Amino acid sequence: MNVAKDGLIIWNARTGEADKVLTILTDEGLVTAYARGCLRPNGRLTSATTMLSFSNFELASGKNMFTVVNAESQQKFLSIYGDAVSYALATYFCEVIRLLMPSGEETKEYLNIMMNMLHLLNTKAKPQWQIKAVFELTMMTLSGYMPNVSACSSCGSEQSSSVFFDYFTGSWYCSDCSARKGVPADIPFSAIRAVQYVITSEPRRAMAFDLKPPAREAFCYIAERFLLTHIEHDVQTLNYYNALIST
Repeated sequence: MNVAKDGLIIWNARTGEADKVLTILTDEGLVTAYARGCLRPNGRLTSATTMLSFSNFELASGKNMFTVVNAESQQKFLSIYGDAVSYALATYFCEVIRLLMPSGEETKEYLNIMMNMLHLLNTKAKPQWQIKAVFELTMMTLSGYMPNVSACSSCGSEQSSSVFFDYFTGSWYCSDCSARKGVPADIPFSAIRAVQYVITSEPRRAMAFDLKPPAREAFCYIAERFLLTHIEHDVQTLNYYNALIST
């Protein structure tokens, strides 16, 4: 019996002259599906099985994976396709999802976050630095790695002019405690406040802030390095994105 699923294509691999294997993010988890003939020009599956397409799939169960019987595109992010930097950032989001996705659990929140971030990228409603950092912090929090940034981890002080951030524990130390530990308090406190705001806000409010340099750069660095510290994985799509924005 065939099943119907709505989902976002977050990975694909060519397996033949006109075929691909798809990884589809649904609200029930990741689905692997074989799409026969989807690389043929003007094929009936071609449009709905491209990377970052949100589509309705009719799937037939197989021994090792599903087979796509039919697919209809529900939403595309056309502006992302036309911008190399935006597309690189979107594929980085996809790789993070694949690395952090829990097995055997409902994943509706992951899908909702991903769709929201793609919408923001597509419409350019928020700057890319903010979309990227909020995505990273939100994903880490959702996956059980919420930073502990409410107060200094040593003395309990709730503010400081600058702090030291521990990327392994996700906690910070005020300038006085940092000096006693012999570590540099080189993070502006406003960057820590931004982290706290993002991880404690409802998703629809998580972007309602702004930061000026140098706090902006510190905030972005915290979000990226905190994620990389905990996934312990070389993320090639992030390397490519960073190479693009540095040129």
